[in-house]
Amino acid sequence: MNSTIGRVRSTVLLAVAATVAALGSPGPVLSQDCPADVVGAWTGTLPAHHGFLIGFTVRRAADGTFEAEIQSGGESETVPAWSDGVRLRFQSSRQPVAFAGSPSSDGSRFAGFVQYASHVTRLVLPAVDSSDGAGAPTWAASWTPLGIPDEELRLDLYIDDDGEGGLGGYFFFRDQRMTGLWGYGLACEEDGLELGEKNLGLWFEGRLAAAGTLELVGTTAGVSFPMVFERMREEDVPDSGDAPEAPARAPGTERYMERAPDPTTDGWSTASPSDVGIDPGPIGDMVRAVAEGDLAYTHGVLVARHGQLAVEEYFYGFDRETLHDMRSASKTITSTLVGLAVQEGRIAGSAAKALEYFPHYRRYANWDSRKADITVRHLLTMSSGLDANDSDYQSTAAESRYQSQTVRPDWIKLALDAPMLEDPGTQPLYGGANPMILGGILANVAEEPVEWFAHRTLFEPLGIESYKFFLDPTGVVYMGGGLWMRPRDMAKYGQLYLDGGSWQDQRVLGAEWIEESWQKYGALRPLERNGHQYGYLWWHHFYEVDGRTIATLEARGNGGQYIFVAPSLDLVVVITSGNFRNGRTREPEDILLRFILPAVISEQASH
Repeated sequence: MNSTIGRVRSTVLLAVAATVAALGSPGPVLSQDCPADVVGAWTGTLPAHHGFLIGFTVRRAADGTFEAEIQSGGESETVPAWSDGVRLRFQSSRQPVAFAGSPSSDGSRFAGFVQYASHVTRLVLPAVDSSDGAGAPTWAASWTPLGIPDEELRLDLYIDDDGEGGLGGYFFFRDQRMTGLWGYGLACEEDGLELGEKNLGLWFEGRLAAAGTLELVGTTAGVSFPMVFERMREEDVPDSGDAPEAPARAPGTERYMERAPDPTTDGWSTASPSDVGIDPGPIGDMVRAVAEGDLAYTHGVLVARHGQLAVEEYFYGFDRETLHDMRSASKTITSTLVGLAVQEGRIAGSAAKALEYFPHYRRYANWDSRKADITVRHLLTMSSGLDANDSDYQSTAAESRYQSQTVRPDWIKLALDAPMLEDPGTQPLYGGANPMILGGILANVAEEPVEWFAHRTLFEPLGIESYKFFLDPTGVVYMGGGLWMRPRDMAKYGQLYLDGGSWQDQRVLGAEWIEESWQKYGALRPLERNGHQYGYLWWHHFYEVDGRTIATLEARGNGGQYIFVAPSLDLVVVITSGNFRNGRTREPEDILLRFILPAVISEQASH
């Protein structure tokens, strides 16, 4: 049992200090003199309707003022909406939720972003009939920060050695559609214990009962609910804490039937695989391999060829409307936003000096004159020279290090304070601090919140209305990762680059930026882990298939989040996965090599 729990503990998600800053301290901390009986694997059922299903209603009065009603946990509060000079805003006094947006010119919707703790999510409230009978313009929608509307969710808790001489509590949903969790603050007093969860703002207090259960009271957003955790039998403890309970496919749906993906209103033209030169046989083999578990935790596979979406397969409960955590594949979108800022004249090109965009920082620690030479291009190619090595936890500005500390909320300044290891432009070294600093530049030049800049310049032109960003503790969108998107929209992004910066014949991004982005600027260190040539936060790779070498450009994220672009085949492939803790994070490359590329090349060879 303990070895299993230890494996779970050692692979817990990175801390999200932003939510701690948003929610505040939970209160007095007890000692860690916990009874030995609390150590182990526990499972319970989270009543998700308590505090996590939130309703928003916005009304405009006859005098032109607005008010909002926020409903959750069986309670409702009415709050005024005010203007920040650009948009209307309102927020709750009971929970960490706020909204900024505005009605459309025709009054059909009220669109904007809802902030809950450490994320901002794009949300559209459609117009509804007024319930007061007075005909006041009204918009309403329900939303959940959990991402799925289930009323009850399995929640597992592992209590074990925290690696620092104490005990830690580690939470997991057994559904990979859900956000990752981060436990903190485990403390005990006799048979009482308490602990929190940062990402959702949960706090638990209770005791180890005589029956051998953990009888706790959970609190979130001022709503309390009882919750009982029962000890798991050893044979029920999964190999990985986040291993999904549900099978990849329901019985009877394991086989692939060739068809065109369902047409929707999102802008994609669809076709069957055969219609765009894709052999459906290998696609069927791939679906079967996922369904039978040979390909671990593959959530979605989408293939577009000749500008048409031809394959769209989902597993483990995912569907076309489910947002997926892109992890570090988000970095590639950062490069696009930088290009759009250059396009608007907000950034003076890739040769611009980075520190010029941080005039509010009066001095830097570990000053080295080479810091003044860091350019936007150096950050885009991860060759800033800063001590920002995500493969080394001891690195000053390693992502896991700045995200897990709570002393310095300004992560961007922390990264710029890191020592210089080498001259800028000398050698690419993989570190999320580089695109994070680019996010700071965007925040300083956009003249609007970065999420609004991204929507106006990129997502709205692509017809993308569903996504969410992760925020750093200061409220700046974190551009080193953490963007959630629908896989169909990820494919749109890949198609945008394949088509030279246009979507449906409308110019979005300059072709010259794509050409600059797709150059090769060096192989990323550590070479034994990466080693591939790198562009502006794009990976270069190639695959040998039937004697042909197929070059690809790739956006990559931990756990197996990939956007592949193969220009020579007029091909875009999106694969999303949940391989965060099993060593199979690069399995999408295997899927591309074994199934998708042969399906395209074999069909070409037959004609």
